[in-house]
Amino acid sequence: MAGRAETITSVGVDVGTTTTQTVVSRLRVELSPYDGAAAPRIADREVVFRGPIRETPLCDPETVDIDAVVALVECDLEAAGVSPDGIGAGAVIVTGETARKENAGPLAHRLAAGSGTFVAAIAGASLEAVLAARGSGAAAHAARTGETVANVDVGGGTTNVAVFEGSEVHGTRCLDVGGRLVRFDPDGVVTGISEPARRIAERHDVALSVGDPVEEGQRRALANAMAEAVADLLSGPPFAESTRELAIGDLPDERAEIDAVAFTGGVGRLVRSDPEGPLAYGDLGPALARAIGENATLSGWRRLDLAEDVRATVIGAGTETTTFSGRTVAVDPAHLPLRNVPVVSAGDLSGYENESELRAAFEATLARATTLYDLGDHDALVLSIEDVGPLGYDRIRDVGAAFTGARSGLPADLVPVVVTRQNCAKALAGAISGAEANDQPLHAIDELRVDEGDYLDVGEPFRGGEAVPVVVKTLAFDEASEDNG
Repeated sequence: MAGRAETITSVGVDVGTTTTQTVVSRLRVELSPYDGAAAPRIADREVVFRGPIRETPLCDPETVDIDAVVALVECDLEAAGVSPDGIGAGAVIVTGETARKENAGPLAHRLAAGSGTFVAAIAGASLEAVLAARGSGAAAHAARTGETVANVDVGGGTTNVAVFEGSEVHGTRCLDVGGRLVRFDPDGVVTGISEPARRIAERHDVALSVGDPVEEGQRRALANAMAEAVADLLSGPPFAESTRELAIGDLPDERAEIDAVAFTGGVGRLVRSDPEGPLAYGDLGPALARAIGENATLSGWRRLDLAEDVRATVIGAGTETTTFSGRTVAVDPAHLPLRNVPVVSAGDLSGYENESELRAAFEATLARATTLYDLGDHDALVLSIEDVGPLGYDRIRDVGAAFTGARSGLPADLVPVVVTRQNCAKALAGAISGAEANDQPLHAIDELRVDEGDYLDVGEPFRGGEAVPVVVKTLAFDEASEDNG
């Protein structure tokens, strides 16, 4: 017996260091006919439109031309034959060096707000790595074969690796290595140098200055150093000090026993093919691709040739970002959708035996939220509960009463979003409402795993209130610059 199905139009927009691109997909969402509480699932994904790959427009080296990028995306949506009103899911992702531009955040949020009723604005190298692996097919290959696969997404500004062990994400690791970190004019004269490339050049005694010509041997030496950093990134730990200097975020403490490697991204595409002339793109991309292809360590792993390479991230953004809650939610549609809601976690509550202990745990969690976030900048706050405890009437009543008592410590106009991993949102919302003397807004959704530090987007109810679409994300537009001082 087939479940009920609905088709959702989804958009993915990737504004990267070098290029901007748009895809439109159709997601077929099914509800189980056998389990009335089971979350909807995305049963099929089909990319129905691939916009042209265009150079990301800049006002100056530090500022993206927001109006020009918006115009490109609007042109793509018109060519795809869809209007923002008809788009119900997807994401705008700002990647690589563009995520560090002064106006990266406003760019992403403007694009997301103008691209559909529930399109998320996301950023962060680790999330980008996972989306590229899912969009390329590397994650699906790992799940199908049980192998450990590293998807190496090499773009203009960063190299982002996601390692999938079977169907699970083993981890991510990211570097300030990319083809656009050094730019040339047609004669080979340097026109731009990003700070990571400057550090690499200094460490390897490569003379590099804006306005000076660079010989092929110097380009090759710089590209080889970058390729060696990528090889070390996949091989470690331990990691060379030069690799650690280029790392974005934390590097893993545990080595992954990799079976196969896939290369994606603009430079990754060139690794899979014969790189063009050294100055074909006015940057280091062809030289870096050649160096990666010839690196002895990277050549030691079996290489996968997958369906997608240069479009892997944008396809992942358009098809893999949206999930669904369970179908026993309690939400107020008048206060949806919610965007960029910060998450604070109450953790595992199963060890707290009574209402008094539960209330103290909630009070401590909500107090921590006030130190983690500027709650005045947000309309809502997610309180994540890993384990409520045994799902009996008395337990749910105590948890609801404890939360109600602790909630008074929050700003009155801040809407709480209680997220549980167990299937109990509607009952818990009822207990909270029953314990309150007034009718304050509240959302309760379940069967989701979110962690402290994440952000949540919550869309309008799906299928008459049975579930809501959700995007779990990080908003780290400047994480690379922060991590590298």
